[in-house]
Amino acid sequence: MEIKRGTGSIISKIKSIDVSAVEGNKILAADVGRRAVERCKDAYEGLGVVHTPIVGATKDGARLLLSGQCELTALRELGVKKMEAIEVEVSNDGGSKAKLILQLMTLRELPGALCEGQLLQEAVSSGVSRVEIQTLLGKSASWVSNRLSLVTRLDSNVYAMVSSGLLDPRSAQEIARLPIETQFAFAEAAIREGLPKSAIEPLVAGYRDESCPDTVKAQVFSDPRAALARMADKRRSVKDGQLGGRNKNARPKDVVGYIKAAKPYIAALSHMLLNEPPHGINGYRHYLKELEADLSALLLIVRDLFSPGKTEDGENAG
Repeated sequence: MEIKRGTGSIISKIKSIDVSAVEGNKILAADVGRRAVERCKDAYEGLGVVHTPIVGATKDGARLLLSGQCELTALRELGVKKMEAIEVEVSNDGGSKAKLILQLMTLRELPGALCEGQLLQEAVSSGVSRVEIQTLLGKSASWVSNRLSLVTRLDSNVYAMVSSGLLDPRSAQEIARLPIETQFAFAEAAIREGLPKSAIEPLVAGYRDESCPDTVKAQVFSDPRAALARMADKRRSVKDGQLGGRNKNARPKDVVGYIKAAKPYIAALSHMLLNEPPHGINGYRHYLKELEADLSALLLIVRDLFSPGKTEDGENAG
C-alpha cells in the first residue's frame, strides 16, 4: 500500500518483508525488556501485528530497523518468516539515519499519568480486576493505585479544564496533589498567568510544605509568580519569614544584613529569568521595568560611594 501527498510523491510503503532480512537496532534493543517482549508476543498471538515496524532501505539493498525493536524481536521468537512493515528510503549516512530515528521517537508519545489513570478507571469500572491490569501492563500494585488515586482526587472543574484544552494534563497531574478545595482556584491562577508545568510543580511542592508561611500560601493564588520567587531559594524566608514573612523581627538591622539577605533573592531571580521562555516574560514585563529603575537607582548610589577618593578615605579613617 502506498501513501501519497497531493503532489503524488510517495511518503512511504507498507510492504511484506522477510523478518530475517532486517538488521535489528542494537541501541533500541538495549532498552527492550523481557517482559515487554512477552507482552508483545501475547498481543500478536491474540490480535496480530498492532504496531507496524518501520524499516529503512538503502540503495544497496540493506534493511535497518528504525522503529519497533520490541515488535521485531517478538516476531522472530514466534518464528514469523514475513512481516508487514513500513519501508522508507534512507541514505548510508549515519547522521541521516540517527535524525530519522529521533524523529520517529517523537511520534510515539506515551500518555501522561492523568490519561493513564482515566483509562485505568474506565477499565476498573467495566469490571477488569486490578490484578489483571497489573499482569497486562507489567506494573506493580502501587503504580496502579497511584494512577487511580490521581483521577479520584482531581477536582471535577479542573478535569473539565483539561478536557476543554485550557490546562495541560501534566500540569493537572501536579495540581491533583493539592487539597481538593484549593485545586480550582490554583488552576485558574495558573491559566491566568500562563504558568508552565515547570513553575506549577515547585508552587505545589511549596504550598504542601508544612513550614510554608500562610502569607506565601495565599500569594500562590493571588500572585503565583511572586510566590514562586519566594519559594525558589531554600536558604530564605519560606520557613523563617525573612524580609516580609510572618516573623517581622527577622528583618536585617544594618546594611550588611540587607546585602546578605538580598543576594539569595537576586541569585534565585536570575536563575528563574534565565530559564523562562521568551513568551513568558510578557506576564510581568511591567514589574521588570520597575525593578530595572530601582536597581539603576541603587547602582548609582553604590557607584557614588566608591567614587575616586572615597574608598581610600574610608579605609584610612577606619
